[in-house]
Amino acid sequence: MTMRKALTIAVATLSSTTAPQAQQDDTRLLITGDAILGNQGFELLQDMTTRFQARLAGTPGNAKSMDYLEARLQELGIRTHRERFDIPGWRRGTDRVTVMAPAKRSLRAAALGYVSAHSPLEADLVRVESMNFDQLDPAMTTGHIALAAPNLRFSHGDYERLKDEFDMVGVLLTNRVDGGQLLARTANHQGAPCPLPVYSITAEDGNWLERLHTDDTAVTVQLETSSDCIDMTVENLVATIKGSSGRKIVLGAHFDSWDLGQGAMDNGLGIAQLFDTARLLQRHSPANEHAVEIVFFNAEEWGLWGSRDYVTRHDLAPVRAMVNLDMVGRPIALNAMGFDELLPLLRAFSQSLGSWALRPQIASKTWLGSDHHPFILHGVPAITFNAPIGEDQVRYYHDFADTFDKIDAEMLSRATAIVTLLIHALANDTETALRHYDNTETAELFRAAGVEARMRKMDQWPFVEEPTHP
Repeated sequence: MTMRKALTIAVATLSSTTAPQAQQDDTRLLITGDAILGNQGFELLQDMTTRFQARLAGTPGNAKSMDYLEARLQELGIRTHRERFDIPGWRRGTDRVTVMAPAKRSLRAAALGYVSAHSPLEADLVRVESMNFDQLDPAMTTGHIALAAPNLRFSHGDYERLKDEFDMVGVLLTNRVDGGQLLARTANHQGAPCPLPVYSITAEDGNWLERLHTDDTAVTVQLETSSDCIDMTVENLVATIKGSSGRKIVLGAHFDSWDLGQGAMDNGLGIAQLFDTARLLQRHSPANEHAVEIVFFNAEEWGLWGSRDYVTRHDLAPVRAMVNLDMVGRPIALNAMGFDELLPLLRAFSQSLGSWALRPQIASKTWLGSDHHPFILHGVPAITFNAPIGEDQVRYYHDFADTFDKIDAEMLSRATAIVTLLIHALANDTETALRHYDNTETAELFRAAGVEARMRKMDQWPFVEEPTHP
């Protein structure tokens, strides 16, 4: 049996062949079979995470991983280039949180990104139970360290208020997941040094400190870190599959990770999927109607710096759509992110997957916090996946156990096949009239998603209000 026939039999349920579509359907079958049987992204991710570990921006692990990835792409004959840019960066040092009284004990802790180095400081704890700071009494908070309730989300402005209005000297953020885990994260997305030291601690330690505090026991904690803010230069990696129309599809995923684990799920999955999508297109569909620009964005975890650089560096007029892959596990649905012109195309695509068909109800609601966001701010149509990862794996997100052994090979290969088929469809679509939204439409898109207040709080609402006329 020939390889061609074997691949066709293996994926025959995924496509129905009609005479006018024979060539496209044949390409889809080859892409799907090669994704499932080849699964080279899995092998790349294993090698990269094993050899180079985490990919925190500005670290040797990040640089060596990108060199390795680019070399692998070039071996396939894929054209690549780097785009270098400067950012307000941050480096991890030694973070220490120590309970000094009523009993001395070192806690597992990690400073947040953009926390500056400081000498040891010691203070009593005070509980902060909600974001309604008006309930706080400055007489009870002055000179204290805040023990924040789980799931509170602070902005840079919130930290400034705790320091300036309530004279607090530090903050402890209790993780929401048990099992001794931390949640590495950044203090803000502006690149500004945090006004006061903030540390993530485990759920167990946070609960213990809360019980002590409830018993009216004075709890004294010492904070110290050599982590610090530092200006740095980082790079995006761009790979291109050619097209003929002068238009392009941008497929992106963030390349960097946090440093506590290996970054296998977040966002090694995206790296593997982008790599294999590039390989599959180069092998089975190297010339399309629209070019495919595959972008590995750097420094996403600190504030979407890579995608922010991309949208200011490039003319976005040729971009028909942007597809973002951030921790894509098992695809179950697509999201048109508020660009309703995409809905017919995405419904037809889902139906074309046969037994893999995604949910017929296509979401169309944007969300924040990943590399599609700068594109949407410029009105560029964007697509994301609803693609969960198993609870026993995803719980380790942003922590020490985000490691390669959590990656399911079958999950990855299936997701890669679906992603590549979607990109192939977008790259050869000449029927859908996609357009960029203007500022008014884009602002309404965010309002409809219910995120305007959050964007304003983070000082990330760029839209100028038009004056109303009588």
